[in-house]
Amino acid sequence: MAALRKIKSPYCIIVLLIMLIIFLLSYNSCNPTTETVDTGALKSQPPADKIVADSRINNSLLQLLRRTTMQDRTVIITMVGQEWASPGSVLDLFLESFRIGEETKPLLNHLLIVALDSKAFQYCKTVHPHCFYLSNSSTRYTKKKQLSLPQLRNKFWQEVIELAYSVVFTEVDVMWLRNPILQVDCLKEMTIACDVYSDDLQNISYVKDGGFFYLKSNAITSEYLKYQDMTRILFPDSQNRTLCEETVVNEELFETLSLKINYMEQDRYGGFCQQNINMDTICTVRANCCDDTESKLHDLKLLLEDWRSFTKKNSLRGSSPPYTWRAHSICKG
Repeated sequence: MAALRKIKSPYCIIVLLIMLIIFLLSYNSCNPTTETVDTGALKSQPPADKIVADSRINNSLLQLLRRTTMQDRTVIITMVGQEWASPGSVLDLFLESFRIGEETKPLLNHLLIVALDSKAFQYCKTVHPHCFYLSNSSTRYTKKKQLSLPQLRNKFWQEVIELAYSVVFTEVDVMWLRNPILQVDCLKEMTIACDVYSDDLQNISYVKDGGFFYLKSNAITSEYLKYQDMTRILFPDSQNRTLCEETVVNEELFETLSLKINYMEQDRYGGFCQQNINMDTICTVRANCCDDTESKLHDLKLLLEDWRSFTKKNSLRGSSPPYTWRAHSICKG
């Protein structure tokens, strides 16, 4: 990833200056118990209601976070809309991957599914015990505001982070075959499945996005998420960038914020855009490079069937013979 240091964002200095001005103007009016993050408090990680005492906090979200958290106050989160939340859908295959993956089934206890519409929420409740309906009125940062989906997602992560919970986010079309959390470096603010596989480093369309990242709950990540809010207002064209793409475009910003990034080893994550996947080391596989949902479902089913076959042969032979994936047969890189 050393080559990424060549990339510079033309907007970083402008945005950081604006952030500083806004902070200075609003400092005296902010309630420090609700609008700022105390680094010392986050390190000691007391109960969330002792960090943020605010009537605007959604109690159902707080209860879900408490139920799903790991011992280190980390929660796995995915988001899904109605197109991928119905019987036989991508969400069903996502949950199935946890059940058949290598030591991944217990992680379902720590998975919070965030529904982006009412139909997805209703279906989620039939297949998983921990579901939250995210709308423009469901969190303290989004009440009485009409936000785009990228803004809504960013606000949600910000609220979870400021409630002193670290976030493991996974796209719902990412199959968990092994536990990727073992690849997280908790000493760094971010761990992400992201790489550039082209000499054209200025072109973010060549970014390999594994659809998985970890954000540590501390003051640095909170400030970064606030920066993201501002850039999406000032530069609307940046709204649809993924976090993986942001690490490429805005590397100088991460250096300015002292936000340390751990990039996952490339053999630990993959996708249908790739030609080869190492079954002996792979943790997650993303259904990218698919033209439509039907193609995605077809190849994801093949993937899970291949995984069952692979694990069965391994248990019988006690070793890992060379194995060829059938997936992906429709989705092509």
